[in-house]
Amino acid sequence: MAEFNITDTVDITDVVCPVTFVKAKVALDELDEGDILSIRLNDGEPVNNVPRSLKEEGHKVLKLSQNDDGTYQLIVQKVGD
Repeated sequence: MAEFNITDTVDITDVVCPVTFVKAKVALDELDEGDILSIRLNDGEPVNNVPRSLKEEGHKVLKLSQNDDGTYQLIVQKVGD
């Protein structure tokens, strides 16, 4: 399994949609093109909507995996600046 050179991490498990996407987008906006962001998010709407919305913004979703505590880790590479 590929390992990624994570540039930054954001935990959005404490917020609900649509704020989850907003927080993820703001975190990506602070990075440079090609940087990789790790996002920790909850099951349900966040795991369904955030990856899709980031793809629609043009970013590259590299990996989505479930953690032992029921949360998810989303790995996204920033595309464009």
